[in-house]
Amino acid sequence: MKLFAFLIILASCCGAQADCSTPMQLQGFVAIKQCFPASSHCVRADEALHKYMNAKPDDGPTTLSIATHSSPWHLYDGDYHILEIEEVAAKVRQQGSKIERVILVASWSGIAPDPQSKSLAQKLSDALGGLPVIGQDGFVWISQMGALHTTRQAFTGRVSGPYWVGQNDQVMASLVPGWEVDLEAEFIKMHDAAGLLRVGIAKDVFMLCPDGALKSYDEGAALNSPIAAFNAAIMRLERDKPGDAAAAVALLKQSAAQGDKKAEKKLNSLTRITPAT
Repeated sequence: MKLFAFLIILASCCGAQADCSTPMQLQGFVAIKQCFPASSHCVRADEALHKYMNAKPDDGPTTLSIATHSSPWHLYDGDYHILEIEEVAAKVRQQGSKIERVILVASWSGIAPDPQSKSLAQKLSDALGGLPVIGQDGFVWISQMGALHTTRQAFTGRVSGPYWVGQNDQVMASLVPGWEVDLEAEFIKMHDAAGLLRVGIAKDVFMLCPDGALKSYDEGAALNSPIAAFNAAIMRLERDKPGDAAAAVALLKQSAAQGDKKAEKKLNSLTRITPAT
């Protein structure tokens, strides 16, 4: 059993760590209402989030809602692989022509991270031939009845350690994986590959610092986390600096050799050779 020290901290989305920076326009302060696990009235935030999402009203047969952890740059699957836009588009197409609109229940999915890029919702709409896609304009919060609202705070006041909420308290979705950024030093000391993967997720979706996320994914990959290696590869392909393509292929080969099917599929798409004619 681990003993966590519970301290009130201010988590800054734009400067709490040396390797974290964000181009997002943030302001203000939001305090997170949390619950101490020793209380019989507390539930884990991830369990509450799942329950609340199931309570979200049905949007109708022509609307597809996709709920996932996300940042302005990335959507994630249930195992915390980065989801590429075409992969999400393929899943939408599988639902058939009845779908007339998609809602991304995903933090920051409706906001472009910079003026030269598009939001995740815009990218998905483009991939779907202009099908309307609605994203979210900040950190997503969800209530017990499935109602959503968003915030765009620069500072989050919270209790360090695992995220627990009182029964029926609303949940800040990004903090569900985000709290594990508190354990970065411990994971590094313990050479915990899976932990460093989760720190990378936390830096991306909660701290909004992709550079810091890539650093943690690299550290997890060096300790043989196949998902961290996959995510590091995808981020290098997105960044496309000198040497990134070769490094990404090496990371994908490492991940695929460990049995990661997404890495194998991506590697095959990159290394496919067209026969000479």
